[in-house]
Amino acid sequence: MADVSPLPILADCGYARRMAENRDYDIALSFAGEERDYVDRVANLLKERGIKVFYDLFEEADLWGKDLYVHLSEVYHRRAQFTVMFISRAYADKLWTNHERKSAQARAFQEAQEYILPARFDDTEIPGVLPTVGYISLRNRSPEDFVSLVTKKLVSSGGSVPTELVRRDFSTLARAEASAGSKLSISVRDDEGTPIKGCNLTVQANNGTSIAAKTGDDGLAVFELKVRSDLPLNFHPAATGARLVFTPIGAG
Repeated sequence: MADVSPLPILADCGYARRMAENRDYDIALSFAGEERDYVDRVANLLKERGIKVFYDLFEEADLWGKDLYVHLSEVYHRRAQFTVMFISRAYADKLWTNHERKSAQARAFQEAQEYILPARFDDTEIPGVLPTVGYISLRNRSPEDFVSLVTKKLVSSGGSVPTELVRRDFSTLARAEASAGSKLSISVRDDEGTPIKGCNLTVQANNGTSIAAKTGDDGLAVFELKVRSDLPLNFHPAATGARLVFTPIGAG
């Protein structure tokens, strides 16, 4: 058995959950205008990674003529997987940010699970955001580092982030020598060793041919390899930090 773990990968684990919820955005950004320079960089980096982000400058045409009070309430209450709340003194003082905050908090209360992701520029207290809620400090943290954390949060929550940029961030190409007519099992587990069900894996040979399989309840996917004996295979898991174990099963 060849153990290539720990190997960060991208796996399609739980993506159907987000699609079933019919969310239009992976992330909604709630911030005060005083922090726009930082947030603008974050928004554009998220967009480059293929993440669906609600950011006002990306929505100018759609927002034109709408009742913003109603529309923004809908976005922050229903249409995003998470809301990132950029907390600052200015955020606490603005009417619109308070409206966004209340809509997001109503969603978090109804679902009784994490939805608001606080990111702090300072220690300003925000109504309803308890000191026991985990947050990310933005002091001395670049937008690039912050976006990497957002990406990992989405992935660990079952999201799919498909761009090549994110693949390079999360994955190292795994390789295994193939024997014609043999089978290979791949075990996908999280950092605690728990099997991950429903992960789509694709095996691609150097000649461009590929086969796919999905992990079962035991976290195993089995491939039948119909290639010549000395052809290396590239394993392209498709989004969640996990561990891979490759086990030759033998000739079929």
